[in-house]
Amino acid sequence: MVKILDRYVFSEGLKTLFLTLLTFLTLFGIVDFVSHIDLIMKAGFSKGLQFVSGRLPLYMVRVLPIAVLLTTMITLSRFSSTSELTVVRALGISIYRFSVPLFLLAVLSSCASLIVQESLLPEGLKLSQKIEGKSKTKGDLKGVWFQGKNGEFVFVWSFNTEKREGKWASLIKIKQFQPEERLDAERVYYRGNNTWELENVLKRNLKTLKNTNVPKLTLNLGVGVKDLKLSEKNPQLSGLIELYLTIKRLSRIGYDTTEMEVELYSKLSLALFPIVVTAIGIPFGVYNPRNRKGYTVAIASLIIVVMWVTTALFLSLGKSGVLPPMYAAFAPLMIFGALGLFLLGRVEA
Repeated sequence: MVKILDRYVFSEGLKTLFLTLLTFLTLFGIVDFVSHIDLIMKAGFSKGLQFVSGRLPLYMVRVLPIAVLLTTMITLSRFSSTSELTVVRALGISIYRFSVPLFLLAVLSSCASLIVQESLLPEGLKLSQKIEGKSKTKGDLKGVWFQGKNGEFVFVWSFNTEKREGKWASLIKIKQFQPEERLDAERVYYRGNNTWELENVLKRNLKTLKNTNVPKLTLNLGVGVKDLKLSEKNPQLSGLIELYLTIKRLSRIGYDTTEMEVELYSKLSLALFPIVVTAIGIPFGVYNPRNRKGYTVAIASLIIVVMWVTTALFLSLGKSGVLPPMYAAFAPLMIFGALGLFLLGRVEA
């Protein structure tokens, strides 16, 4: 009997989740279509549909926790209004056991979120950007700086990744935490295999204060053009694995990867939110005074607003460097997870 009950609860929750998610995605799709009507008129109707569909995975990942919360509350409220929960309790089945299929649905939703973020979301956003005409760049990077393999600090005012050449480069050699030598070049060229060629170089010895002019100077800095291109990547266009590898490579050449780390951890945190909101939604779904549907909507709306305001606050603190990236991303998850466990503990099983 318990297996039949589990299948029944799971199927009801799955139906509600599908309808809720479909409603949200349809709504966001229509709003996105209308807000980009100028672009769609220029690109054509078919390209416009591709543009909107490419952004749907992003909306799906963001609204999935909300959809799971509403699914949990609506499903349990329905069982409560039809007195099915009363019958289940009379049979000796606790609310916790009764809610296991909903937790299973939340776990599957978290897995689906990870899969979408790793595969569909990056490709979809790249397609939308391509249609919007923002994905094609001239290859120019402005204000590029990186750290060489021997600890040198290198700054290039302007560098073209397609031509592999740049203007106005400076290199400072550090020894025992003291600047030892500075090189200033009018032109810089990348020759492959992490080798850079400086042209019209002013070489300054910062200890003896002597200057020397050098026509050309070739250095192996342990950094290639691909490493520089990574610094221009939009974290949203990368999957979890790609973003992790990008952070590792940029950290190696001295880039500040704080924002990328926050983005990576926030992606993981977002994927776990369906499990947390299920724990919060169960007590409110079970307790529905006078079986009012408005109660479910009001409570769910309040939880959603508080949850996203808190998450946005912590992420902004993380990106500004006030909080460590991992703490900024996972702190809201821990806070609402603790709230969910507290509320679950007060449910009359």
